[in-house]
Amino acid sequence: MNQNRTETVRARRAKPLSRATLLRLVCVVLLLGVLFWPDQIQHATSALVEFRVPVVVDSISAGDYLTDLGRRGITLETQGVRVETLDGDFILASHQEDETFNPASVIKIATSMAALERFGADHRFATAFYVDGDVANGVLEGDLILSGGGDPEMDTNDLVRLARGVVQAGVRRVEGRFVVSGPFTVGNLHRRSQVDDYLVRTLRRVGLRVPDEVSDGEVRGTEVASRVSDPLLDIVFYQNAHSVNEIADRLGEALGGPRAVEDYLISKVGIPDEEVRVVRASGLRTNRITARGTVLMLRRLVRWLESHAMDPEDILPVAGVDAGTLRLRLNRVDERGAVVAKTGTLISTDGGVSALAGVLYTEDYGPLLFAILNERGPVMEYRLYQDRFVRGLLGEYGGRGEANPLSRRPGI
Repeated sequence: MNQNRTETVRARRAKPLSRATLLRLVCVVLLLGVLFWPDQIQHATSALVEFRVPVVVDSISAGDYLTDLGRRGITLETQGVRVETLDGDFILASHQEDETFNPASVIKIATSMAALERFGADHRFATAFYVDGDVANGVLEGDLILSGGGDPEMDTNDLVRLARGVVQAGVRRVEGRFVVSGPFTVGNLHRRSQVDDYLVRTLRRVGLRVPDEVSDGEVRGTEVASRVSDPLLDIVFYQNAHSVNEIADRLGEALGGPRAVEDYLISKVGIPDEEVRVVRASGLRTNRITARGTVLMLRRLVRWLESHAMDPEDILPVAGVDAGTLRLRLNRVDERGAVVAKTGTLISTDGGVSALAGVLYTEDYGPLLFAILNERGPVMEYRLYQDRFVRGLLGEYGGRGEANPLSRRPGI
């Protein structure tokens, strides 16, 4: 009897579950997921949002722009264009968006972003000289140590002032080693061999005798002279507004070199590695990026700035308003303040390079992210075509809009 009862129980357990029971179980599992695994649910929802299909809008201005280039005899295969809404829901212009082009100084945006995310907007780079040993009659019986914080602002005059500070502290000759700890660059020099030679010559010029060889080492001893930079946010704005190559290259070195900027674009921004190459953090030489990748970079920039209570105009110049490369561009009364962007120019590289990328504020679509990458053509004419294109987009989509955060800024 017990055996029969056991077999009956086994048979009941083996019976398939009804459809209603399965549905109830699914509901229970989903409920548990919502209650106990919110992070996983949020991740799945975010993934679904990423895969939504944007609406493609045929911009009249984009068509006119490409037609103008073609009439000028410029090869359209050497031109990249991408215009999207900030949320990515609408693509308003797209041409050769997956082909890599030379962005010139537009790559300074990536250098700025990588530095801001690494160090923070308020970061100040500190540089100081230390003596490790006894000083008697002007002779340091020990090591002179330069602690380099990677200050991209430091010019040759700053270095001279620091060196004189060491002399004023009583040091005339170093019997030990001359040590550099951490990243240090100066003026237009960012390669270590060049910097070391210049350091030795500068110290000797102010009356401080140091060994010919510069050593690596740790910071120790007593500080005798120091300098602190401006906040990083101010540094990158000036760098971008005036497109200062020296600052950008040296800021890149503080990050770990051009490869560190490239790794940032791949790992943080999400640009596929075949769509980007960074060989100079300033944009000189032959960097590469796609128009689509440039827009991805801009989107991360805007979102990161938003999360830190900042706007694009905190690190990029406003066309027609701010001093620098965009001061005289897009400066009509009805368009002034509508564009926040970075220019890029290389006269001889890749047959002539001109680029413009940034944010365009419109009434109809809000902020638009745009990238215009031009190669192998007349650089000065490219700028005129770029401005005409952006101006056309602004008119096509309702003007700069009342919601433009720049509308309250003086001069706009």
